[in-house]
Formats: sequence, C-alpha cells, structure tokens
Amino acid sequence: MDLPVQQFRSEIEQELLDSFAALHDALPGAQNDRVAKLRSDAMERYASLGLPHRRIEAWKYTDLRARLGEAYPMVRPSGRPIDQAEIEKGLGPRVANLDSYRVVIAEGEFRSELSDVQALKEAGAELRSLAETLEHLPDDLGPLLAETGEQRSGFEAARPTGRSGAGPDPIIALNMALMTGGAVLRLGDGVSLDKPVHVIHLDGAGEPVSSVTRLIVVTGKGASLDLIESYAGLGGRGLQRNALTQIVAGADSHIEHTKIQREEDEAVHLSNWLLTLHENVRYNGFQYTNGGELARNDVRVLFEGEGTVMNFSAASLLKSRQHADTTMVIEHLVPHCTSRELYKAVLDDESRGVFQAKVIVARDAQKTDGKQMGQALLLSEGAEFDTKPELEIFADDVVCGHGATSGQIDEDLLFYLEARGIPEPQARALLVQAFVGEALEQIDREPLRDALTGVTADWLGVKLD
Repeated sequence: MDLPVQQFRSEIEQELLDSFAALHDALPGAQNDRVAKLRSDAMERYASLGLPHRRIEAWKYTDLRARLGEAYPMVRPSGRPIDQAEIEKGLGPRVANLDSYRVVIAEGEFRSELSDVQALKEAGAELRSLAETLEHLPDDLGPLLAETGEQRSGFEAARPTGRSGAGPDPIIALNMALMTGGAVLRLGDGVSLDKPVHVIHLDGAGEPVSSVTRLIVVTGKGASLDLIESYAGLGGRGLQRNALTQIVAGADSHIEHTKIQREEDEAVHLSNWLLTLHENVRYNGFQYTNGGELARNDVRVLFEGEGTVMNFSAASLLKSRQHADTTMVIEHLVPHCTSRELYKAVLDDESRGVFQAKVIVARDAQKTDGKQMGQALLLSEGAEFDTKPELEIFADDVVCGHGATSGQIDEDLLFYLEARGIPEPQARALLVQAFVGEALEQIDREPLRDALTGVTADWLGVKLD
C-alpha cells in the first residue's frame, strides 16, 4: 500500500515561498503572461526541490542551509544617488577606476543614469534594463529565461541509453521566480568594443537584504567583448545574493569574461554562469573571490559548435571562516573542442575552499581536448581544501585529464628568499603572489590583471614592488 508523502519544509524554504506570494504581482514583467508563467513554473520547481542540501552530490562540501539561517527581505530600490567615492569604497579604487563602459545595478535595480547606455549604443552595442525587457519579451530570450540548470539542450540524445543528467537547480529556479533587476546586452555581428563593459553590482547599504538579479549577454557572429562583473556591498549588515549570468556566444566570437567578488564578511553569494558557445568561439573566463561569508560559484558550459576553445581560471583568497565553492560542469557535445580549467585557492585561518569540475564528453564529441587542475596553498593548520575532479567520457578519440594538489608554503624557498635579505612576511607574500599569479596570468587585458595583482597584495597586507 502506498502511503501519502508529506513534504516538510524548513523555515527559510517557506519564507522564500511566502516572498514570491507577496511580491509576484509587483515583479518586473508581471503583466506579461509569458513572463508570469515562467516565474510561476520556476517557483513550482523550487517548491518541489527545496534548497540544496549536503545529500546532493554537488553540494556535499557546502552546507547552504546552515549558512543562510533565515531569508532576508527583498531589497527595495531607493533611487538614492551613488557617487564615485561610494563605488570606490565598495570595489576598491583599482577595480572601480578601470577604463570601461559602465553598467550599474544597485539595490537590485538597473541604474540608467549611472550606466553608459548611449556610449554603448554609439559603439554598436544595445543595452537595456532587464525590467524593460521583461515587459516586452523578445522571442529569442524566452528559452534563456526558461533554462533550469539541468542537463542542457540535446545532450540526452548524445549519451548512451539509460543515463540521465543532473536535474533542475533550485537556485536558478529562485532566480527566475524572484529576479527584480539586471541588464540585457547585445552585440551584433562583427561588433568589437574598444574597451571593457564593466557591470557593477552594489547592494546592502542598511538592514540585511536579498538581491536577485540577472545579466544576459548575446553576441553575434564575429563579435568581440571584454566583460567584467564586479560585486560589492555598501556597508550594510547582511546580504543574500542570487546572481545569474547567461552568455550566448555567436560563431567566431571572442569573449574575455571576468568576475570579481568582494562583498562584506556577512554576505552569502550564490552565482550561476550559464554559457552556450557556438562554433569557433574563443572564450576566456576568470573568477576572483575574496569576499563574503559564503560564495558558491556554479559554472555550466555547453559546447554547441566545433572548433571552440574555452579557458577558465579562478582564484579564491580566504581568511577567518570564509567558504568558497567553485563547481563546474563542462559539456562537450560536438567534436574538435578544447576546454581548460585552473583553480587556485589560498586558505588561511579556518577557511575552506572547494573545487568541483566535471567534464562530460558526448559520444559524437570526438577529438575533444579537456584538462582541469585544482590547487590550494594552505597558510594554517585549520584551513581545508576539498576537490573533486570528474571525467565522464563516451567518445573514444579524446585527450582528457585532471589533477589536484594542496600543500603549505615551501620552507626551502622561504629560506632562500630570507637568506637574500627579504623579510619573512614579505617573502611569504611573494610566494603566495607567485602561486596566485599563475591564474591571474590567464587574464588577457593588462590593466585588469595589474588591478587584481594589486588587490592580492592588499589582501596579503604587504607592499610588493
């Protein structure tokens, strides 16, 4: 006899459901039936899934429920002025003053008066607020909004019979249901911008709040884009962020993509990148994390065109009890593509770094070249590094490999530097900088690379020449 199953929800899970019930009529796009249906469907998925827990394999190293505690109220845009000094305080002057086209999303809302909308238009790009886009949703963006984070398009047909992919992601479902603001950036065929587009996210100026935003980027054939995403707090008491970035890279396009996360100590940062790469794309991604109590960076990459090369690197610099988790799924669906992943973590005090990366090679994706490496430098006995590299290969003509290492500073190298008159603190800092530098060298644009090298030196607390 089958007994009825009653679903029990934690207090925070119910609070999130209640938030949607209270806000859904006032959310952007509420009068658009398609958007309203996408939101309600997403909330139903979340209601059936609940928040991730450690019994889920991809979350075994990160206890999200324990870190969240309670659901903060959704941020309410105040429209208050934000000046350069406040941006510099949040991001640091090195990052805030990068020469770029600015896109500012503050308090969960696109701020056109702080963004270079007209300058981007003159350069050949189209920038619109997410709220405006949702009011009159273009046909090509509907499928993007409907993405759930489960196994991506067409993959099941390429796998052996009887195997199935990962299910929907409840964090992505919550983003679709509750997102309040963001931006949509389009580059037409052949458009090449002369400087980076810097999307600046600023939240948390007062009481604890939740911020749910989305950035959508679509590039045409042969387009070239340097995209920087920065996340910072405004000195508030707590922040729960759910940020999703979707990129559809057209054939022959070139994308440099960097994310810098420097939020306050009490922040919980949940991020998803959904990347779809068509043929002959050159994509270089980098993530830099040294803020927040908890940072979870999910990256999902879909190779949909032959001849594409994807390089991804990341650096996490953590202290105290900070926790940063970078989890990747790279799906090779077509032949003759290359993927590279390099993760570096510097862990002090009782911090914890996590790197999980799964490379999946479909049956028809012959001549795939996929490699991944996770490395951690432990500066204290209380620090911890967990890594789980995976290869799931169904093709027989591929070159794939993975590796992982962790350890402390090499005392012989430290002695060598001290013997040449370098004080011990600076010698240690030089060795840490060299360790992180391998990941930073993957950044193509020198001003950005230099800025993050300086941020690393600031984190180390030692002036490096």
